[in-house]
Amino acid sequence: MNELDIEINKNFRLFMCGCVLWMQGKKPIKQPLESDTGILLFNGDIFNSTWGEDSDTEALLNIFDNAMSTDHLRAQLKALKGPFSLIYYNKHTKIMYFVRDRIGRNSLLFHKSENSYVLSNILSRKYLCSEIPASHIYEMDINKKSINLHSWETCENSQTISLDDWIQSCQDRQSLPDEDFCFDYESSLDLNEKDSVITHIENASLNHKNKQHIFESLLDNEVILNTVKNICKLLGRSVQVRVQTQPNKCKSCISNEETYCEHCTTGILFSGGLDCTILAFLADKFLPKKQPIDLINVAFKSKDSTSYDVPDRITGRQSYQELQRLCPDRLWVFHEVNVPKEQLEEYQSLIIGDLVYPRKTILDESLGSALWFAAGAGSLSHCRILLLGSGADELFGGYVRHRNAYKRQGWVGLSKELLLDWKRISFRNLARDNRVICDHGRQPRMPYLDEDLVEYVLNLKPWLKCYPSETLPCGIGDKLILRLVAFQLGFVNVTFLPKRALQFGSRIANKKEKGNDISKTFMNT
Repeated sequence: MNELDIEINKNFRLFMCGCVLWMQGKKPIKQPLESDTGILLFNGDIFNSTWGEDSDTEALLNIFDNAMSTDHLRAQLKALKGPFSLIYYNKHTKIMYFVRDRIGRNSLLFHKSENSYVLSNILSRKYLCSEIPASHIYEMDINKKSINLHSWETCENSQTISLDDWIQSCQDRQSLPDEDFCFDYESSLDLNEKDSVITHIENASLNHKNKQHIFESLLDNEVILNTVKNICKLLGRSVQVRVQTQPNKCKSCISNEETYCEHCTTGILFSGGLDCTILAFLADKFLPKKQPIDLINVAFKSKDSTSYDVPDRITGRQSYQELQRLCPDRLWVFHEVNVPKEQLEEYQSLIIGDLVYPRKTILDESLGSALWFAAGAGSLSHCRILLLGSGADELFGGYVRHRNAYKRQGWVGLSKELLLDWKRISFRNLARDNRVICDHGRQPRMPYLDEDLVEYVLNLKPWLKCYPSETLPCGIGDKLILRLVAFQLGFVNVTFLPKRALQFGSRIANKKEKGNDISKTFMNT
């Protein structure tokens, strides 16, 4: 850890400290990183091939220092691709910039006390704090106690408000239930139900009863086949940059001078479901064949059960075997992480509660706990990068609510529900997941949330993402195009596995509890 303490004026001092998880550049770079012009704290990954082997932190500081104006600096921020949060202070203008990436994959929190302001990736339950919304780039004038909000989406949508008003708006948003999250729906998509692709899908489902025959027939359609090929290509590129942008050393060998090690550097959080199994298959293409890939599968045991053979453990083993069949030259290591109830409750109280906070619901605690134990993996795995399937359900229609929206309002209703899921993804779970995984000194990377892939999928018509009609039941119509991707890659069993939520597949959740209720861990906060 490195620290920096400077006096801004007679009323303000700036204290910055940072811990570095080295992922880019030839050597670790201490943070905060300081120049004559500015100071930078950076957490995340910028995937820019033109930077070569440079540290992304050093490259960013150079870019910000040489920005010709605040408009130019914001333009540089908007051009960045990858998950990140950062704080940059310009010594000359006395302006502090802070931001989460436009998708919101990294955490950044804000706390105000009686005589200080705190920005941090993580703050414990003893601090009243809020997640900084990923909707804007923020410029804070420390002398004026005001903040400029600049939208990621447009140059025109900017506003200046007092710091206190902004803090209050963040706190109000933090406590907003999912059902109260709303946005103005605008779509340029032509949702004509006479589209030839709809006709082809309906005919395939009526003419064939066998699932594989249905999928073979669907891939005979040129539009569907090209969509599958494009998603395979974009997702492959996303996985490639995320597994290859690293020192290529495991936790045990990171301090060695060797170029790379032959131990596992990359793991998959692996329920055996569609999303993570596709990622594992693609990761095999881009990692050295001598390195194993860890498949990390978590299960929880309740007082009423004597077995860890939960649904995700069973499907995990099945998909592990299918990966062995399709990629026989790779050493796949299936790690079973077993968590007894007593251990779960102990760590929820001691550690996980602080990491999940300021999210407070039972659902947040359940999902955060499952990810924390899976990412920890004890002494089982020495990987430094973890691939997650985050975003696949929101993009490709993996939830029951998507099927219900289609039943109520047809394709327009489905289109709205998919866009709603996308608009609130940063607010609902991404920052929380980032905090609990990074606690183990591992970097979460989410290939489905790659900017180029996201842009392509968001512009697809809803029936090219999923097809939740009665003719294609669960396990076929939900995430239809992603199932076709798996089928095209050679998977059989994985292709038709029904969607199962992590909290139920791992058996961490109690179905008698309501996910939106406040967790007991947070009752006294």
